Amino acid sequence: MKAISLRLEQSQYEWLRWLSIVNNRPMSEIIREAIDSHLQQQPVRPGQEWFWTEEWQAAEREVETDLEAGRLDTFDTMEEFLASLE
Repeated sequence: MKAISLRLEQSQYEWLRWLSIVNNRPMSEIIREAIDSHLQQQPVRPGQEWFWTEEWQAAEREVETDLEAGRLDTFDTMEEFLASLE
């Protein structure tokens, strides 16, 4: 997934912060859902339908949670990566 940079006006930020507090949810989650909703309203390119299945989107959210929590492994070489699979 690509990273995005989101520039908000002060009033937009304050509204988003208010939504976050009222709903007891992180702002990043609210933004993600808004982006997902917008993208789902766009025509899906042929061959990309799998990405928008609930199962795939659940896996995308799981990966984002792991990345935010720092649960990831990095490897300097392919040999190190393959050795980690054993």
